[in-house]
Amino acid sequence: MRSPGQGLATSRFLEGEENEPLRTRFYRLLFFLLALETVFSVPYRSVYLGTHSPAKSWIAAAFVLLCVGLCLSVRDSIFSFLRTVLSGEKIGLRSWLGLWLLAGLFLRLLWAIAFPVALKSDGLAYFTGAESLATTHTYSGAFWPPGSSLFLAPFVMVFGAHVWVSALCAILLFVVTYLVSCRFAEGLAGEGAARVTGPVLALWPGYLSVVGINSKEGLLAFLLVSAMLAYLRFTEAKGSDRWLWILLSGGLLGAVTLTQPGYLFFPAVIAGFEILRTRKLLSSVVRTAVFSLALMAVVAPWTFRNYLVFHRFIPVSTNGGSVFYRANNPKANASYSPEGEIVLPKDEFEADKVGYAEAKKWILHHPVDFTVLAVRKQVVYLGDDAIGMYETLKRDQEPSEKLYALAKAICNGYWLLLWSVLLLATPWIFRMRGWERWYGLCFLPLVYQWLIDSVFESGSRHHISYVAFVAMLVGIAISQSYAPASGEHTTSGKGRSQTSVI
Repeated sequence: MRSPGQGLATSRFLEGEENEPLRTRFYRLLFFLLALETVFSVPYRSVYLGTHSPAKSWIAAAFVLLCVGLCLSVRDSIFSFLRTVLSGEKIGLRSWLGLWLLAGLFLRLLWAIAFPVALKSDGLAYFTGAESLATTHTYSGAFWPPGSSLFLAPFVMVFGAHVWVSALCAILLFVVTYLVSCRFAEGLAGEGAARVTGPVLALWPGYLSVVGINSKEGLLAFLLVSAMLAYLRFTEAKGSDRWLWILLSGGLLGAVTLTQPGYLFFPAVIAGFEILRTRKLLSSVVRTAVFSLALMAVVAPWTFRNYLVFHRFIPVSTNGGSVFYRANNPKANASYSPEGEIVLPKDEFEADKVGYAEAKKWILHHPVDFTVLAVRKQVVYLGDDAIGMYETLKRDQEPSEKLYALAKAICNGYWLLLWSVLLLATPWIFRMRGWERWYGLCFLPLVYQWLIDSVFESGSRHHISYVAFVAMLVGIAISQSYAPASGEHTTSGKGRSQTSVI
């Protein structure tokens, strides 16, 4: 139970201990600002897309922020209710998580059957690549990264090139992502966090609605959370064989990079985590280097293939330059656009080269415009969680406006609720002993994508890759809302404490 004075001590979003290190205050501020920007962005973008009125969008965002601020006065009651609803403490952990896994499976099967959708755009390209790999054992060009197609190819080979195969793969990816995420949450913050993570993932409407569109982000979600869990195991293991965990973690990030080349710089996240957890610079450099080598070892065969076929050094794909230019030019709109101010060459290699050069030139000559555009990209990235609804119910269709508006509101309302919980719970989760673990392994990946989307092409679909991390953070936040102020975290809903390994 919380002490009587604790409610007064936690009356502000950013309260902390008087003598806490400056770095802790900085990390907490960064967490708070990202949560705040998300809570602002959701109502702002939703109203802007409907009205195209900046004034009305600002009013909506300010109203939502005011409502969240007013929730501070009843924060304890809100979190008590959430714990009661989402924890299922009277049911055994495995039974509770198993029930929600079945619920998530049922909902996704029902969705795939009720709303079959033809593959389009990127999803179609990756499925076509998988079909080519399965039937002719070839892969055309180097424009599209191969990871998603490589994953789908064995399933296409066994079941045939049917659209439902991609939905089957999406459902299987949900299952393994769910299991890994719950185990990860339990390892980070105990049974209470795992109990909340399960239902949050199973019920997530934005995550559920991408089941039929062959979104590569579903694969990324599984690979990313698995890679970070492997790194957590590395930090916990003893003996020389613990290095196998870091090799596995880096190898999984190599698979992530083959699916989305923007993760080539992800070792920076590992370096950030190492700085958090230890002050031994040499050890941090060595661990980051081993992780990076494992990543490159997985990517290298594809890079070698590209060199043999095209006689050029292409680490993964050639689409980076065109994406970078379309995101940074006078016509850029902070989201996807088919072309920029100039039309890039048809040749994919030349387009890649020219795209990077022209985008860099524009950024150097228009730093203010680039900064403003970066903020707009952040709002696009954070402000919507309904890409699955758009692809399933609206794109190339004539849906009921009321049905689509309701579906979109449900998705964005859920996304807004999750980040409002994180915003309100900021003080509690930083009291947790060993908070550096969840911060480095769950939150820094979110910051990484936030930075990528601030510079490259932004899109709401990109945060689907991080559903597991957000769900775990919410699980930690709700489970820590009743933790003692001393900073110990509980490993079960019954209050048993455990000392962090960090």
